[in-house]
Amino acid sequence: MQDQRDGRDGRDGGDRAPKDGGQSGQRGGPQGTEFLELELSRMLLSRAADVAKEAAIDLLREAVRERLRERIGDKLAAIGHLAADELAEDVAANLEIEARIAARMDRAANVGGRLRAVMAETHKPFADLPRAPAKKSAGRGRRRKST
Repeated sequence: MQDQRDGRDGRDGGDRAPKDGGQSGQRGGPQGTEFLELELSRMLLSRAADVAKEAAIDLLREAVRERLRERIGDKLAAIGHLAADELAEDVAANLEIEARIAARMDRAANVGGRLRAVMAETHKPFADLPRAPAKKSAGRGRRRKST
């Protein structure tokens, strides 16, 4: 598991110059052989080493999970259930609050329509309204004397 750049991984550390002096823009070799990866086996071996490292780490993760499950799995499950229950309560409370806010916003948005309905129920033409009795003069004002 060496990580040296000595060419064994198929990467030579730089761009390959064409054998024709850079004139054709090809990687080199005869025309029609651009698909060839001449050190493909070395590149694959290097990649396989990387995959092997990842697989070893995955196995370590599995082993740690198994051991934790054996030793304290019931406690970890109980803690997980508690955390899940708390989250569920928070979500339920938030959804209830959101529903109440949405209902209030709907009522507030419809207040104009409700006001028109109230006005339509109580609106009567002025001719139909009872008139207030006329006030009688109590003689408190100054009277003119006629001469």
